[in-house]
Amino acid sequence: MYIMSTSVLKRKAGVALASFALFGAALVTETAQAVELFGGIGTTGLEIGLGSRIGSNTGLRMDAEFLDYSRSFDRNGASYDTKLKFSTLGVYGDYFLGSSFRFTAGALIGQRKASGNGVATNGTITINGTTYPAAGESVDAEARFPSFAPYLGIGFGHAQISKGLSFYFDAGVAIGKADAKITASPGLVAAAGQPNIDAEQRNLQESVDKLKFFPAVKFGLGYTF
Repeated sequence: MYIMSTSVLKRKAGVALASFALFGAALVTETAQAVELFGGIGTTGLEIGLGSRIGSNTGLRMDAEFLDYSRSFDRNGASYDTKLKFSTLGVYGDYFLGSSFRFTAGALIGQRKASGNGVATNGTITINGTTYPAAGESVDAEARFPSFAPYLGIGFGHAQISKGLSFYFDAGVAIGKADAKITASPGLVAAAGQPNIDAEQRNLQESVDKLKFFPAVKFGLGYTF
């Protein structure tokens, strides 16, 4: 599991806290409704946020979401150590049907990427359908999602009807395709040729292009003041 440095964590926490302070001040200024502080976990990582009703059927929320996840897999003769890393702000508008069920629209703003470093498992790596000697060689792959991704979803909670503790659940999708990139070590480029490296990158991009929607499923607790 990749661990962010203390300075990076402090900087990101500072930005999130400053954003929440401004957002909270705006909520207090614009509405007399109660304000909810919430936190949870899901496919977009850990989140902490603020929200409030701004009308009889509408609400506004903002959160900070952080995900740092690692796993390994094998592909084309290489073993990849991969990382999925999110560091985003989410801004959402809710439309309530009844007291708790809602439709949600918004956006994720910030960094979302998947990266991996691959090394040969049996002294060879397959590039564009052909196997090449690759002892001591490596290949890096990265898929970077758009820094602005529209979000659509449904959920329960964040109603801010009365003070106290409450549960929330969200299910939706962040919309946007990632850009893929492959970087091979010089020896592997010499063995396979840059045209084959480029063709392998196109193959990866075609696979990534199928992931037009990133699923966002979250749940957690909120406290309304």
